[in-house]
Amino acid sequence: MTPFRIGLCQARTYGVEEPEANLQELLELLDDAGQAGCQLVATPECSYPAYYLRDPKPYARDGVRSYEEVCAVFAHYARKYGYWLAAGIARPAKKGLANSAVIFDPEGEVRGHYDKSFLWHFDGNWFQPGREFPVWDAGFCKFGALICADGRQPEIARSLAVNGAELILDLTAWVSWGRDPALLNNPQCEYFMPARAFENGVWVAAADKWGPEAGTIVYAGRSTVIAPTGETLVCAPSEGSTVVVYDIDPVTVETVPRRPSLYAGLIAPTKTLPVTKVLQEPLIPAEESHRVAVVPSNGAFDAARTGSLYRECRAQGADLVVFGGDDGPEGWQVALPALEALVRDVGGALALGVTTTGCSIHQSAALITPEGTTEHAATHGRGIQLGEALCPVIPTPAGNVALLCGDEGLVPEVSRDLMLRGAEILAWTLFADTPMTERLARTRADENRVYAAAAWPGGALVAGPAGGLLTAAPEGSGLAMAAQVNRALSRWKDMAPGTNVVRHRIPDAYRALVQ
Repeated sequence: MTPFRIGLCQARTYGVEEPEANLQELLELLDDAGQAGCQLVATPECSYPAYYLRDPKPYARDGVRSYEEVCAVFAHYARKYGYWLAAGIARPAKKGLANSAVIFDPEGEVRGHYDKSFLWHFDGNWFQPGREFPVWDAGFCKFGALICADGRQPEIARSLAVNGAELILDLTAWVSWGRDPALLNNPQCEYFMPARAFENGVWVAAADKWGPEAGTIVYAGRSTVIAPTGETLVCAPSEGSTVVVYDIDPVTVETVPRRPSLYAGLIAPTKTLPVTKVLQEPLIPAEESHRVAVVPSNGAFDAARTGSLYRECRAQGADLVVFGGDDGPEGWQVALPALEALVRDVGGALALGVTTTGCSIHQSAALITPEGTTEHAATHGRGIQLGEALCPVIPTPAGNVALLCGDEGLVPEVSRDLMLRGAEILAWTLFADTPMTERLARTRADENRVYAAAAWPGGALVAGPAGGLLTAAPEGSGLAMAAQVNRALSRWKDMAPGTNVVRHRIPDAYRALVQ
């Protein structure tokens, strides 16, 4: 990658019955991007003819230009200004329509397209999902594209990164809601896309729509550029047409190394996965209300403190207590029998993490239940001795629990595999905080529709299956905090009608992730 200028066209939304006004708005923005000297330009999702199409034959409507004619117009602008253009267009395909990013090079030639893979809500009424994740080499950078809800599925951005993308364009239509149009937001802007940038070590640039459509939909605006560190560098307001212009410079970031041999579950047929069986099990929601507590670590493993706080949390009804990771001496496991006796005495389940330094650094976590103890060595991390297997999924009074140890929570494949094996709660014990901890925990919960209970030195939180914070410890307080959970919500895998995080994955399209 070499320095270059990107332009993100934040366009007012128009209905499918206003195609010409829509197109003229887009062309004005493409002019602005060219005059600003942009070298790579993106428009929002389904910029033409509209996002909410109402039927699968939009090009048969009066006043709607043909796909070929619209492509010729976009090609003219790419050629006129000499930029690469990723245009969101409803593209006629073999089996109907695709929700596509059509890529034009500076000569105005179509270099290919990306088709939205994870269809959202009414998308499925007129679009067919894509199955490929191409990357284009613009000379100054290698870029791929995803479209809106694709950002909610970790396999899609990960596939682009594995295929060589240094920058991911997000052509989007972030649906929003709120009383104040100037304060609209969306979880993808808030935490999903920063997580995608951070976990993959890539730039992310999102071009969004703004305003209402069809009297029932409103878009969040907030077109944005996110650095590989996860930091949002520029973000447009929720209202107003504009071109977000940003000069991208190469940066070097360290990501947690992947271990593809551990991710076989990602490409297994859905019907063979343990989660499929779990989702079919009968469950009475009224009988599944539980408390989960999280406890910040204080730096050094203290079995007496752990036992005391666990007993207190149990007295207040916590069925699972997750402690942050501590430094411990070699042989810290000698403290386990006393903690195991405590758990057998008062019930519940206790998760903790310990790092030890000897000839090598070991990070491990343990889940103690009345039935026994499961120890798990971290399988991902930097500068540590790695374990060779992901944590098993363990039944507890609060639900099916799987441990995330240290950097495992930074790697999306780990949490995904655990969910596919039936985990309903991810107990994440961290040994250090980062500026991305909260956003990553919320992303892991939301993308998998499970609970995430995370604790680290100085802080802790519980995130619900929709990504919302259920509780958080005041930073630096050391206080144990608890939240009410219900495993029935972790069985509800719909993000929207017709958008299911298990059923609508495309496992055989993710083979690059295990190679």
